[in-house]
Amino acid sequence: GTFAASAASACSACAAGTYAAAGAGVCPACPAGQAQPASGATACEACPAGHVSPGGAVTSCTDVDECAVNKGGCSANATCTNTVGSFECACEDGYAGNGTVCVDVDECATGADDCSADATCTNTAGGFTCTCPGGYAGDGTSCVDVNECATSNGGCDVNATCTNTVGSRTCACQAGFLGDGLLCTDVDECSTNADDCDPLAVCANTA
Repeated sequence: GTFAASAASACSACAAGTYAAAGAGVCPACPAGQAQPASGATACEACPAGHVSPGGAVTSCTDVDECAVNKGGCSANATCTNTVGSFECACEDGYAGNGTVCVDVDECATGADDCSADATCTNTAGGFTCTCPGGYAGDGTSCVDVNECATSNGGCDVNATCTNTVGSRTCACQAGFLGDGLLCTDVDECSTNADDCDPLAVCANTA
């Protein structure tokens, strides 16, 4: 681990990053892929797996960031995390696998969604969406029945009664009118003899 500068001089220890070559009067630097942290060494140490050294008077090897190139070979749907001398692949949320292969999880089929019982769950790549059905309002995780009758009589005829139901409404023509509730026509009780006027009275139809 030492060398003599001349026959008359005392031996000196080779500095860190170099080594004492047999029969040499100098201390050569470590070659590429090697390093030497200690002084007075007779050889350099090979870099461990996942580390590199450019060579020269280096005392330590540098960790390789495998994630910096093509995500380290991880799946496009995975996260690559660099570690000392290696790396790890982990599938992103909504995917399952070993990190190098990640398959979309159908949360709707597995019951892993948080949609309302009244909503429709639709699987998407890496996630899902929740949609409230017609007659309901909400973000899909919560769906509340809409009272259609509270606005414009629910679209029913002005002479109809609107009744709110779960997710919908019904329209029914009021007494004295005929129709489907969306359109109600006045019944002429006098001409149809549906009145209860006295035989001697005059029947006058009203709306």
